[in-house]
Amino acid sequence: MPVGITYAPLLSSEGALLNTIATVRDITHFRELEEIKSTFVSVISHELKTPVALIKGYVATLRRDDASWNQDVVKDSLQVIEEEADRLAIMIENLLDATRLQAGGLKLNLADLSLDVLARRIVERFRTQSDRHIFVVDFPEAYPSILGDEDRLTQVFSNLISNAIKYSPEGGEIRISGQERPEELVVCVSDQGPGIAPGDLPYIFDRFYRASDASRTTKGAGLGLYLTRALIEAHGGHIWVDSRYSGGARVCFSFPR
Repeated sequence: MPVGITYAPLLSSEGALLNTIATVRDITHFRELEEIKSTFVSVISHELKTPVALIKGYVATLRRDDASWNQDVVKDSLQVIEEEADRLAIMIENLLDATRLQAGGLKLNLADLSLDVLARRIVERFRTQSDRHIFVVDFPEAYPSILGDEDRLTQVFSNLISNAIKYSPEGGEIRISGQERPEELVVCVSDQGPGIAPGDLPYIFDRFYRASDASRTTKGAGLGLYLTRALIEAHGGHIWVDSRYSGGARVCFSFPR
């Protein structure tokens, strides 16, 4: 435990030292804040530099007066610029959401929502982004609706599905499945990647946390799962990693019925 200690002398009326008073304070909270600040600065500076450098590099190349580019090169370059700009926009939005959460300013617009319909709609969008993965949406018929914020739960599904794609680069099946239980509705997103190391399980929903393997092989600021957990909990739900699943990674969340 990190502590801060302050010493003060106890003097007699003649100025002689009678004793020393030590005040000991637990400064864990302050140390954690410093570590979060340090992590934030290092992660964000690195993650922002990469797309900005790519965008600047491609724009500078296309603007060269001493070269002419065919349509395919221009198209590919503009696609990279668009993808990196989208990545910047998502990162900035995640940072803003993290700030709103910390300030207690995250509001939900609740309405009746069918999770199975929402899942199918989002999966159709992701199907165009990967030809290496097979997407399966598996919900029981007449799956009950919940009271939820469609935009925020779209963010939840998008974060989990994009993670499943990112961490199973060799391809395979990504399954979004729903279960009905007596007191809750459960939704799981699973992939056929290498899975999550047991040592990382307690921390993967923490802000700015990234597993050591993930840090070496993929991009990210460590905010996606942190925001996903906060959004699920804001709906009165719960999120966890299914540690018994051995075919890859499987993240589940539930809502009370």
